Amino acid sequence: MSIAALIQAAEYLDRREREAEHGYASTLPLPHDLSRRRPKSKKSQGNRTTHNELEKNRRAHLRNCLEKLKEMVPLGPESSRHTTLGLLTKAKAFIK
Repeated sequence: MSIAALIQAAEYLDRREREAEHGYASTLPLPHDLSRRRPKSKKSQGNRTTHNELEKNRRAHLRNCLEKLKEMVPLGPESSRHTTLGLLTKAKAFIK
């Protein structure tokens, strides 16, 4: 992990703040009638399994990167437990 990773994390945080200001981070409303769903075929279940595995690996990689970031950024005396947003905010301040 390098300074480039810290810069990338800070840019992500800035982008997320801008999107939240404009409402881009809000979720879409769910359709009211969910009973029209088709039964899932075996092929779509296989795709879902593949997607789930990829998502699991993505989250594990993200956790690993956040752990490395914790080692690089001075967190202060309350460093036992941080939220992702708190860690990225401190990383942003540390970079600046």
